[in-house]
Amino acid sequence: MPPDQADSLIRLLEQYGPAIRRLCAAYMASPGDREDLAQEIALALWTALPRFRGAASERTWLYRIAHNVALTYVHKNRRHARPLDFGEGVLEALPAAGDVESQAARAEQQRRLLDAVSRLPPDDRRLVLLYLEGLTGAEMALVLGISEANVATRLSRLRKELVQT
Repeated sequence: MPPDQADSLIRLLEQYGPAIRRLCAAYMASPGDREDLAQEIALALWTALPRFRGAASERTWLYRIAHNVALTYVHKNRRHARPLDFGEGVLEALPAAGDVESQAARAEQQRRLLDAVSRLPPDDRRLVLLYLEGLTGAEMALVLGISEANVATRLSRLRKELVQT
C-alpha cells in the first residue's frame, strides 16, 4: 500500500465521510447494506486514486465514483431491496441552530424532504442529493454526465414537484 495513496484515501474518507453516509442512506435501506456500500465506495476510491489527475475537482471526482458505485451496487442487490428509510444520522452534518422549537420544526421539514426524495426515481434522487450536498450546476453535470442546461431544467422541475409533496 503506497503511503501517499493511503494518506489520500484516509483524508478523503475523513473529509467526505458524512456525505458518503448520506449517499449510502439514499440508496440502501438497511444499515448493513449502507455499510457494505460505503466499503464498496472506499474500495473504488482506493482503486481510482492513482488515476486521479485533477481534470475535475476532487469533490466532483469523488461524487462521480460514489454515485456510480451506488448505482451498480443497487442493481446487483435489487432482489434484496427494501423501501428506503433515511432513519437516524443521515443529516448529522447539518448544523443545529436556534431554540428547541425551531430545531424540531427543522427536523420535521428534513424528515418530510427526505421522505419525498426517497420516493423519486433513482436519476432524480441522485440529482437532488447532489444539490443538497451543495454541488454547483457544473459539478452536478460532470458527476451525472449531462449538460448544465439539463441539470438546471431537471432541478427546476424537481423543486416544483417536491414543493407540491
